[in-house]
Amino acid sequence: MKVIEELNIEEFRGIRKLAKPLKLADFNVIIGRNNTGKTAILEALYLLPCPWSGISMPIVERSTIALISRLHGGTARALIYGYSGEARISFKTSKLNIEFILNSERGDLLEKVLINGEEMNLSSYRQRIAKAYGYEDTNQAFSLAFYIPNDTEVLHELQQRILDEPIWNAIIKEGHHRKVVKDIICPTVYDKFTEALIERDRLKLRKEINDEIGPLYIDVADLGEGIERILTMALCLEYLKPKLVLWDDIETAAHPGLLETTLKWLANKPWQVLITTHSIDVLYELTQVQPRECNIIALRKSQDDIVDYRIMTIDEIEELLDKGLDIRKLIDVLKL
Repeated sequence: MKVIEELNIEEFRGIRKLAKPLKLADFNVIIGRNNTGKTAILEALYLLPCPWSGISMPIVERSTIALISRLHGGTARALIYGYSGEARISFKTSKLNIEFILNSERGDLLEKVLINGEEMNLSSYRQRIAKAYGYEDTNQAFSLAFYIPNDTEVLHELQQRILDEPIWNAIIKEGHHRKVVKDIICPTVYDKFTEALIERDRLKLRKEINDEIGPLYIDVADLGEGIERILTMALCLEYLKPKLVLWDDIETAAHPGLLETTLKWLANKPWQVLITTHSIDVLYELTQVQPRECNIIALRKSQDDIVDYRIMTIDEIEELLDKGLDIRKLIDVLKL
C-alpha cells in the first residue's frame, strides 16, 4: 500500500528545499553522502500520523516532534532550517494534499495543518487520516508510520516497551515471537533458535542444542547489536502493523546475510517502505531480493542546501555494481 505518493520539503532540518517534489514507490532506498538530507526525509514523513506535540505515539511514548527533537539535541528549533523561521512539509496521496507549517517562534512548533486547503485541528485531522487509510478507530491512525532511527538509546527503550505484558501478550498471541525468529534470524546463523521470550525481564532467544544440553536462553544483547536491533524493530513492526516503515541506516551492525533476510521480510509485507543506507551490501542484497516497485533515490545537495535527486531502478543499480562501482563514488558518477 502506498501511503504517500509525493513529498515536498521547505526549510526543514538541513534541507532548505527540494529541487522538485520527491516521488515515492512502494519500496524506496535513499542513498547519498553524509548531510544530504536522507534522515530529514524520514523524519518529515514520520510527522504524518500526528504533528501535534503532547500526543504520544504507540510504543514510542513520545510525540513525533519530541522524538525527532531528542535525536537532535533536545530542542524543537533544530527541526527548522537555520533554527529560525518557518518550515513547510507537504504530502500528496491519492485523495489528500496535506501540508504542515512549523514555526520556530511557537513552543510546540506547529502553526498550521491543512488538508486539501482546509485548516484542521487535532480531532478533524485524526478523523480524516483514519478514514483515508481505513482505520475504524481514530486512535489507530497514530500507528500509521513507524520511524526507526540509528540510535542505541531508542533501541533499548523500544525493547523495554515490547516487554510490557499487554504488548508482549499480543505479540505471542499472533505468533510473531516465533515467526520473526524463523524468517529473519535463523537463516543467518548456525544456531537453532526457536522463539523470542522474556526471562528475568530480559528479551532472550530460546536455543536448542541436543537431548543432553539445554535448551539455553540467550540474551539478545549477547548476540551482537545487529541481531538485537533487527529483532527488536521487527517485533515492534509486527505489533504495530504500520502502513509506512521508515528505517534509518538499516545496515548498522548487520551482516550481509541478516540484511538479506530483513530486506526480504520487509518486501513481503503490505506496507510502504523507506530506508536509508551508506552500504553497498544493501544495494547488492536488493538486487537479489527484487522488491516490488522499488526506487533507489540518489540524493545530492547543493552548496545552498537545495536537495536534488535521481531515481534509479534495481536493474540500473545491478549494472553499476557489476562494474565494481564504489557506492561512495556513486553520486559523483551519476553527475546529478
